[in-house]
Amino acid sequence: MELEPTPPRSPLADLARNLGAGLRALLLWKAAPALRAGAAAWIALELLSLALDFGFDFARAGPDGQFMADALAGKLFHLPWLMLAVWAAARLAGRPEAWLRGVVGMAALWIWLSLLWNALALLPAEVWAELGDAVDLVWWAPAAWGLIASAVLLGEVFEARPARRLGMLAIVGLCYLLPTTMLGTQMPLWVATQTDDDGETARWQAARSEALIYRQPLLLTEAIARVEPGEPGRPELFLLAIAGHGAQDVFLREVDKVERLFAERFDTGGRSIVLANNPATVLDRPLATVSAMEASLRALGERMNRDEDVLFVFLTSHGAEDHRFDLSLWPWELEQLTPQRLGALLDAAGIRHRVILVSACYSGGFIAPLAGPDTLVMSAARADRSSHGCSHEADWTFFGRAFFDEALRATPSFTEAFARARAAVGTREAAEGLEASEPQIAVGEAIKARLDAMAADWQRMPRTLQAQQGGPSGEPAATSSCDQARC
Repeated sequence: MELEPTPPRSPLADLARNLGAGLRALLLWKAAPALRAGAAAWIALELLSLALDFGFDFARAGPDGQFMADALAGKLFHLPWLMLAVWAAARLAGRPEAWLRGVVGMAALWIWLSLLWNALALLPAEVWAELGDAVDLVWWAPAAWGLIASAVLLGEVFEARPARRLGMLAIVGLCYLLPTTMLGTQMPLWVATQTDDDGETARWQAARSEALIYRQPLLLTEAIARVEPGEPGRPELFLLAIAGHGAQDVFLREVDKVERLFAERFDTGGRSIVLANNPATVLDRPLATVSAMEASLRALGERMNRDEDVLFVFLTSHGAEDHRFDLSLWPWELEQLTPQRLGALLDAAGIRHRVILVSACYSGGFIAPLAGPDTLVMSAARADRSSHGCSHEADWTFFGRAFFDEALRATPSFTEAFARARAAVGTREAAEGLEASEPQIAVGEAIKARLDAMAADWQRMPRTLQAQQGGPSGEPAATSSCDQARC
């Protein structure tokens, strides 16, 4: 009796069965018997995963957009780690011949986890705001569940003993989950086309262009080379201004205005460096990175007279609850700045006399780690409070306007300017119904005396500069363009 030939398996039917098995694995039900292993089955799952990612990116950005081929590398980054994790689990169980079956099962399981993550990402901002401190718990819960479900699935596929299933839990965590989550936020496959008239699309294209890689070292070298050495016997102020967050222009505007204000008010022309993350300036000025800060501080420390001169460090950006100062520029992954890292950079540069102002949410966390006898450190908010005013359209943040644009135009004393700014910000926040940010300050005894003496010189500076420029005696100096524009 002849047996009838087995009908060929349908790729769509295999895909459907594998997706069903992946859902069963997600729910910790028996999934291995339902799997249909094979290279074609695996490729089908990965193509479906890419299609789903594209669909969610499209939903977020809308139909007016463009496909980002550069994002494919990030979307496929998990593949070698998936193969490595399943291979290690198969070797642990002594079942290397079942490796492909394990890979297909893991791919099917993580499609469902990816769907869950993408669905969470579509939730409105108001929902995330209501979660408060539970945001991280909700966001990372799928990863924790996926780790457990992966170990259960691989243990079933490889028929591993219970003790070895615990080892598979560690393998999946170290060989798959850890490296893929360390990659961070991935570039979307579909990005909305910018329709504004100011060349926003071209700006972001510059931020991810090849030219940036070769241009940035030259820009930093040129900025450092322009710094003039201090004059011995005359205490002088140097400035390092940092605009950290690249997606909002307010931070770039602040450092630009502060650089001009300090040149006019404190004679820092030729003794300042500005580092900024902004798509509009990536080919014109050095980026605000920890590496660029290290090189800048080293150069400033070499040009300063360390027993006399003072460095003013101004940092403006977003801040995190764990007191990390945001340094970011899409699509680059930049090291974040902590108060400890900043202190170490200043120490390594040999800069003794310091004024540090951190304008960011939760920036009060910089106070204690940086405070000292030779340091004045100020923050725009308490360690557990947000600051306000960092909108894309604003010229200043609340504290930036109050301290630089208002208080420092009336007094050369940084401590007096802080007191005025703190009061002004509190009044504005109360009027707008916002939670008080409560700016913080720590004044070292040694730096206070030094700054008081320098403030007396700065108080006389406008008349001195007027005499050097040949202005008529007794008449006020001409209003600067900065004052006219209220920069």
